[in-house]
Amino acid sequence: MFRTQLLAVVLGLLICGNAVGQTGENTAGATDTGKEAQADVQAELAAIKAELQAVRNDLKKVLAELRAVKAAQPKAPAKPQQRKVDTTIYNIDIGDSPIRGPKDAPVTIVEYVCFQCPYCARELPVIKQVMDAYPKDVRWVFKHFPLSFHKKAKPAHAAAALAHKQKGTEGFWQMHDLILGDYKKIDVADLRKHAETVGLDLAEFDAVMADPAQIDALLSKDLTEAKKYGVQGTPSVFINGLKLSPRGLDKYKTRIDAILQKEAKGKGAKEIKK
Repeated sequence: MFRTQLLAVVLGLLICGNAVGQTGENTAGATDTGKEAQADVQAELAAIKAELQAVRNDLKKVLAELRAVKAAQPKAPAKPQQRKVDTTIYNIDIGDSPIRGPKDAPVTIVEYVCFQCPYCARELPVIKQVMDAYPKDVRWVFKHFPLSFHKKAKPAHAAAALAHKQKGTEGFWQMHDLILGDYKKIDVADLRKHAETVGLDLAEFDAVMADPAQIDALLSKDLTEAKKYGVQGTPSVFINGLKLSPRGLDKYKTRIDAILQKEAKGKGAKEIKK
């Protein structure tokens, strides 16, 4: 609005100046008057330009103040992205993985673990409570999944895999509990002490720890299969092939109870048919 008014004034003055100039051509006595009018127009134009510049400067100051106010305001927290719930029921290959609990249990918990992950250490007592609550109905299957950014994890998993190889299931779980019992102390020297406790062949232990290729060979099967099941972090827990998320003792029990109830109904229906 202000700019429009200024343009109108400028045009009016220019028209006025032209009219005065044309009159001066026809009237010799008005030449000086025309020059004075043109000088007035130029003075007005100069004043308008100065006023416009002042307006621009004021606008710059206002914009700078607005930016400063905006920058000082606390940013609204970003809305957390909701993860899609994986409803796929995976046919997870148990193979010769370490198992706790009855081998023929109707409920199978498969847990992908990283030994250097604090969340896995926190999950351990929860799963143990589940096993205590369902001693005849649940089996717990361990799967290796050392996270790449945990540099001490692979040797720790290799030590547990070696314990499984040399001492079977009992040796594995003994090593498992020693490692997760103090997951912050899993340097090779710490692992060697655990190996002594479990009674491993230390010569083979030392050879494996010194050879990254042997470490990878012990873990490659679980890591390869984990990709099929969408495992990206730890702990990743599957109950009868369906991922448990979120986790918690109550979540375990709710899922397990639903499976057992469904199985009981199925058995009841079969007995009625008989």
